Amino acid sequence: MASWLKSDAWRLRWLPFLTATAGVVAVFLLQEVPMLRRHALLLALLAGLGFFLPAVRHRLLILFAYGLGLYFIIKSVATWLELPFGGLGIVERFLWFLLGALCIVSALGMGRRRPPEWAVALLMVALGLYFANFTYTHYVANNWLQVIAGVGLTGAAFWHAAAVWVEAELSPHREA
Repeated sequence: MASWLKSDAWRLRWLPFLTATAGVVAVFLLQEVPMLRRHALLLALLAGLGFFLPAVRHRLLILFAYGLGLYFIIKSVATWLELPFGGLGIVERFLWFLLGALCIVSALGMGRRRPPEWAVALLMVALGLYFANFTYTHYVANNWLQVIAGVGLTGAAFWHAAAVWVEAELSPHREA
């Protein structure tokens, strides 16, 4: 048992998955607490500071992909089952399930000892699609500040995905 807890499979796949599951459950349980809702952005930004630390960046990215994937899939399925924490529109219920699946596949790819470049590119494509939907939704509602932010985030996500993809194609030591 001790050797399994020290293995890469535990460290890079199971632990992030279990932690992400606990985080998503906590989000659903705590999202109605006014104090947490008011400071959610600050908490997210503080957690995101870890992405600037190279020692934990890879693990946080795996955790982020699992958590995002679980959240998207749960919201989509909850909408189909008409549960209270669903509430997505007709297009979003399909899109969010697809995005959740893309995020989970990305997390599984990043959970390898030598993660392939496509795993991060796939996560960026999923985020780009999410932000494109975000942009369109706010465009229809005439919220121009959110539209401008959405265009920038969509462009940044797709640009990063393309950069990772091109770098992987041009790299002489790429995985076969």
